[in-house]
Amino acid sequence: MKVTIALLVGALALLVVVSVVILWLAAPQPWPVPPGTLTVKKVAFDGQSYVKIEGEPMNALGQVQSINVEVDDDAQRIVVSRCIVRWSPFSRVTVNNQWPVFYPLDSLKPGRYSVVYLTKDGEGTAGYVDVP
Repeated sequence: MKVTIALLVGALALLVVVSVVILWLAAPQPWPVPPGTLTVKKVAFDGQSYVKIEGEPMNALGQVQSINVEVDDDAQRIVVSRCIVRWSPFSRVTVNNQWPVFYPLDSLKPGRYSVVYLTKDGEGTAGYVDVP
């Protein structure tokens, strides 16, 4: 009886550890951008202005790799960040966003916007774009 209980407790503990590892792997995690790898350029298509942001190609280290671009109008910043899901046993879908990213400038307030990105050590500045 004691051996059976000990085996059940051990199996339950192993199941908990495996579940925690799987959940950690399946959760989106911040993926810093290496300093100096992003370039910024203002471009126009059909009379509409965009900021074009380019970076290093993605790799095969994650099942889901995503690029996020957010605008902070008050601070006049465009913030670029990435996240990665290493492996998700709940999905067979592979998502790998690639560069370049085009962000429309027509909805922004006029001014000079800095394009910043998240690094291991904080923020880096990729460049600036003027919005008329």
